[in-house]
Amino acid sequence: MASPMQPILESFMALRDNSSRRAVLNEIIDNLSPYEIREVKSRVETVTFQCDLLDKLPLEIVAMVAEYLDLVDLILLQRVSKRWRQLLSSTIVVTSAIRHHMGKNAIKLDSSPTYLNALIRKRIRAERGLPAVVATIPNNLPLNSYDDLNRDIISCFNGVCAWIEESTDRTTIFMVHLPTGKNRTLTTANREEFTHVEVSDTLISATSVRGYCHVWNMPKEQYKSFRIPSLQFVHFITIGSKVALSYADFVVHFCFDSGVARSIEIGLFIVFLSVHPEEDEFSVLCIRKRYGDNIEPWGSDALLYEDRCLRLQKFSIHENKFVCIWRKFRGLPLKVEDSWEIQREAENVTPYRECLRPGESSALMTHCLTEAFVNMFSLSLDADGRIAVHFHPRQLDFKNHLANLDYSARGPGLIYCFEDLKFSTDTKLCIGYEFPELSHVYHAKGYQFKSKHTVVFPNNRPCTSILGDGDFVIFPSDNKVWIWCFDEAWLPSGIPDMRIATW
Repeated sequence: MASPMQPILESFMALRDNSSRRAVLNEIIDNLSPYEIREVKSRVETVTFQCDLLDKLPLEIVAMVAEYLDLVDLILLQRVSKRWRQLLSSTIVVTSAIRHHMGKNAIKLDSSPTYLNALIRKRIRAERGLPAVVATIPNNLPLNSYDDLNRDIISCFNGVCAWIEESTDRTTIFMVHLPTGKNRTLTTANREEFTHVEVSDTLISATSVRGYCHVWNMPKEQYKSFRIPSLQFVHFITIGSKVALSYADFVVHFCFDSGVARSIEIGLFIVFLSVHPEEDEFSVLCIRKRYGDNIEPWGSDALLYEDRCLRLQKFSIHENKFVCIWRKFRGLPLKVEDSWEIQREAENVTPYRECLRPGESSALMTHCLTEAFVNMFSLSLDADGRIAVHFHPRQLDFKNHLANLDYSARGPGLIYCFEDLKFSTDTKLCIGYEFPELSHVYHAKGYQFKSKHTVVFPNNRPCTSILGDGDFVIFPSDNKVWIWCFDEAWLPSGIPDMRIATW
């Protein structure tokens, strides 16, 4: 730098306040020639005041930001620039977003970027009700007395679907493993008539009119059975290697590995049952008086807030019998001090129950806010034993069940349900999420349904029931089972009479 310019630059840099520096700059600009002004302009135009904040953040912070984005937005933002694509498609960011939206168990170990991208595309399809593949299987499913499909005769878990065939007078169960197409028909030696069927990742269990529960272990190709007191059970669960049924005041627990069935009396009334898939353990929620263990028979009175509570108990095996190893009392989980009651069917019909998660079953409960508005909800247990209240979608009809497509991963609920069909001839499928609900819940976690998308079924697709998991959604219809698959690579084969269809 030339020596005459050095004192001038040092004098300018010595100015500390902005007003003095601005005044000097204005004086210099006012004394510039047009050529010099053009040169200054060309230099200034190369200066940018934009800052890529995402690029300045550590990758761990970018992953935290990605959790607040919808998966669709995550894909769209990758198109902004090469740098954003590099950041938002990195394994740590994509993995964090998937775990937030789909649960930590949705990702396999050592997952490749191709697998993660396919997982995101599958989830986006599920969120929008856009199946990659549609297939149908002819069936002859029995109807119940309300002319609606009886959900007790069909069950689905982790890609395994089984139902009782009406064409064989309910003496045969058809089972299909949808990912591979492997299928079997199951029956007993004396052709007993089945009434209910439940599936898990390893077992298929079914009750019969003769008062037995028949259990097949599919990987081991073994069969066992045990006696049950009656068919008027409240909850029926198959999970892992365990089967459990609850009645009004006791539970029957069966371990397939040992072949032992045990029962234990608990007391009136069991509203919730949770079974451990591997250990000989289960938990129950019962209604109790706030002071004392006596309670009137189920359904005799409304459950008033001031004189009822929930008793949470955990049972485990000790010296070859079940004993209570943990007990807590909780108040009714609604903030408003009003009455709520257990929804029940006719006396000769199994009570309405919800299976929001594998290994858990809850009686449906109602809470009357006003004469015109009734809140329906079910219960579940978090891993820490905390009670969670799941409010049903307001547009959900009492007879129409809902399906949680993320229950196997225990991620945020992606709910599929039908709107109330009383005043409409259209079949409308609502797709939405569960989000925290705090205004009505006391000493518990609360979840409310928020609708995101609605799919209107064609007029020739009447459906009243829905089952599903993260990969498949099952719509039993009057003459066929419709199957939605969100995996683009699914190629069903080996399933008798299966047809690829157009929705």
